[in-house]
Amino acid sequence: MIGDLEELTKIRELLAEHPRGMSITDLSRKLGLHRTTVARYMDGLQMKGEADLRIVSTAKVYHLAARIPSSAISTFTCEPYLLITCRLVIGSAGNGISGLLGLSDDLTGRQISDSDLAGFIQEEMMPGIKLAIQGEKSSVNLTIRQKEEMKELTISIIPAVCEDGRPGCVLICKDETLFQQAVKQAEICTREAEALASDQNEFVIRIRPDGLLTYANDAFCRRMERTRDEIVGFPYEPVISHENLNQLKTLRSMLTREDPTGIITFKVIQPDGMVSWEEWHYRGIFTQDGTIREYQAIGSDISERKHLEEQLHTYHSNFEAIVTQRTREMKAANQDLMAEIARREKLERELLIIRFVFDQASDSILLFERTGALYRANETACKLLGYTREEIQQITVFGINPEITQKTWDQMWEYNSVTEDSSRVRSVHRRRNGELIPVEISRKFISAGPLSLFCSIARQIIMTDEPEHGIST
Repeated sequence: MIGDLEELTKIRELLAEHPRGMSITDLSRKLGLHRTTVARYMDGLQMKGEADLRIVSTAKVYHLAARIPSSAISTFTCEPYLLITCRLVIGSAGNGISGLLGLSDDLTGRQISDSDLAGFIQEEMMPGIKLAIQGEKSSVNLTIRQKEEMKELTISIIPAVCEDGRPGCVLICKDETLFQQAVKQAEICTREAEALASDQNEFVIRIRPDGLLTYANDAFCRRMERTRDEIVGFPYEPVISHENLNQLKTLRSMLTREDPTGIITFKVIQPDGMVSWEEWHYRGIFTQDGTIREYQAIGSDISERKHLEEQLHTYHSNFEAIVTQRTREMKAANQDLMAEIARREKLERELLIIRFVFDQASDSILLFERTGALYRANETACKLLGYTREEIQQITVFGINPEITQKTWDQMWEYNSVTEDSSRVRSVHRRRNGELIPVEISRKFISAGPLSLFCSIARQIIMTDEPEHGIST
């Protein structure tokens, strides 16, 4: 057995050194073995699928092959399969191939040209089948109809060796309908996402872990002043300071499946040499095992916002200075206001005292305007004349002193314009009930700003003789 293994190993090595093949005679001469022994070895290798035979003139030429033994196909794959012999006959079928093709009968022994198989064994598959029988594998994508549903299949055509030692091939059918649908849907989503990203003003890029760009939207291409073909496939790093670049690398390294997003803001030198501010939102896209597949980044130019923030900071500083100045001014104004309030409170107290003295005076005090209307009367005057405060406000100088006429009143005011002296006279006042009472009057014209008043201070005279009458109130 050991000797057989060593001789088989030498045969394999010789066939590997001669890819065009060797005859039994050549192998016998090289190995120093009898031709019958070499033929027995080659029959065994051919049955195992490790060697192929082709006829060149009258000689049998053997060469290495990689064929699946027909007995190992069901062990090798769980996908539906067909074993096809060199005579283009189905040698075996398994793993549900009949159900996949929508056939109920056993397919073993049927020609591949059978009309029932026409939807599966299509014309474009024949060259691959013939090449696989000769020892060269291939594959083909196939679409078949199963009832009302279309199936997307990937057919692997692999060289095989049948149980009789003759070459054949196996068609392994992998149903990729769901996968192809997912791929198409993913392509649609990608196109829609790219179309949406192209319409945005924000910069949208995707970057591989090695730094190569895989996608850039129109806004980013305009920002870089390059076409998409000039950007995609090339490395990209923003033209930023070394410090910001290290921050960006740190940000990328910190992204995980649990926390896949991060934000970074930095200054960028534009292609025209101008400096702007950009804010980028990075998101890591991971595989199922947690390995980073690529980064998607969405950026925007925030230069205007930064300038506004700087202006706001300046305005805030200026505002604080203005507030400080206004606070000092308000403190000073408040001190003046408090002094004015104190002064006014003092005046109010003095006015209250004066009002009390005015009302409680023992003499009747009457103040008249230039028209003769009563301006104010004290309580003593109301009591003396028999009026209430509301009633006496309706009385004029002519109603109180019947001796005063309009002409006399005008003369008194004209006389006041040339003298400011006060005078004392005797006259009469009419009470509310019409009674005339004699009074002694002290009169005086007073002015307070634009206001001019006639002041009459009267005291009732207790008559013992006939009173002297004058033309005054």
